[in-house]
Amino acid sequence: MVSNYQFPQFPKSKIFEKMKNSFVKRFLTDKASIRYLEEGFIKATDIPFVKHIGMKEEEGKLSLSLKKPICNHVETIHAAAQFTLAETESGMRLQSLFPELEQKVIPLVREAQIKYKKPATQKITAYSFVEEEDVEKFKIQFAKKGRALLQIKVEIRDIEDVLTCEARYTWYVQARVD
Repeated sequence: MVSNYQFPQFPKSKIFEKMKNSFVKRFLTDKASIRYLEEGFIKATDIPFVKHIGMKEEEGKLSLSLKKPICNHVETIHAAAQFTLAETESGMRLQSLFPELEQKVIPLVREAQIKYKKPATQKITAYSFVEEEDVEKFKIQFAKKGRALLQIKVEIRDIEDVLTCEARYTWYVQARVD
């Protein structure tokens, strides 16, 4: 499928230009990706990889059920699937903190740290946390420069409240230039 879509003007940065070109070549036929390009917003559970691993949103929380396609060699939920759950939760938290920036920014993960604590042997759910002081710093920096960083902490817990992993994601948020 070829589209005549006119792309918004991204900042004059090689990384954004490269990202845009790569994105277009690989995902232009995906409905969620086209909607992101047109509207500047994508629901986390519509991201192709998120859908692929079977992540669900239930009562405002993201979760993954234990199933064979996302298991590792010892029949527990694969580390990559847990990482994706945590990263997606952090992105949703970012969106919920700044709804006024929806369609006005390009958020990208700049750094990620994760520590696996216990094997995930059953359904897992993500919980995110942000320091209020960090939110205030983000707001000041973004207002001043049109870009800012924000760190979001995430815990992944199973249905018995066992902590399977904890993570920190640092998001870089850049104002769109349209």
